[in-house]
Amino acid sequence: MGYGLILAPVLPALFKGGWSYLTRITIPTVLTLPVGTDRVTGFGDIAVDALGHKFFVGRKKQLYDVAFGAYAGFPSATDDFLGSGRFQVGPAIALGITAKRVVTILLARNEFSVGSGSSRAKVNQLFLQYFLFYNLPKLFYLVYEPVIRANWEATPRERWTVPVGLGVGRHHRLPRRRRLSITTRLSGLYNAVRPSTAPSWELLATIVFWKPNPAVFDVKR
Repeated sequence: MGYGLILAPVLPALFKGGWSYLTRITIPTVLTLPVGTDRVTGFGDIAVDALGHKFFVGRKKQLYDVAFGAYAGFPSATDDFLGSGRFQVGPAIALGITAKRVVTILLARNEFSVGSGSSRAKVNQLFLQYFLFYNLPKLFYLVYEPVIRANWEATPRERWTVPVGLGVGRHHRLPRRRRLSITTRLSGLYNAVRPSTAPSWELLATIVFWKPNPAVFDVKR
């Protein structure tokens, strides 16, 4: 069984006309993985997604989001088992739809290792992070949030990781700061398709501190 604590701040820069620039930094601060009969604990590889973002208003004030940009990965892991050991780059795109009860977001990128001096294995893999939220009464919601991966360097039987499962969460509004909210959720995912070394189950506990995009807030209001 492995454990991980991951920080993923999203830093927006807002512009006129519905444009924004988003930087998402994924920092695996604590990773614990089983290695044989022992365990390895340490820091993982840092990943950065830099995306130019634009939203469009559709019928009934539905919002459509499109973002595109680049991904960069840095070999910051403190142990070979906790990271790739390679610098990585690749294209990235995000698509989203926000309606009254449903919010869906897809982040897709392909990660390529760069440089030829490392003795570590080459990286060429697809990363798909999908969110599907269904809002319930009293600020509760259901969520499906798998991370789907395809390692193009592996054999077909060892290539894909496809989780399925469901989670539940709730939005918490801070009374003194109406535009600052906290979201918490818990999800259980079963890796229906997975490599032989991947775990069968994943349990995700998430807490998000967020402030709405002022431009989107004005549209929705």
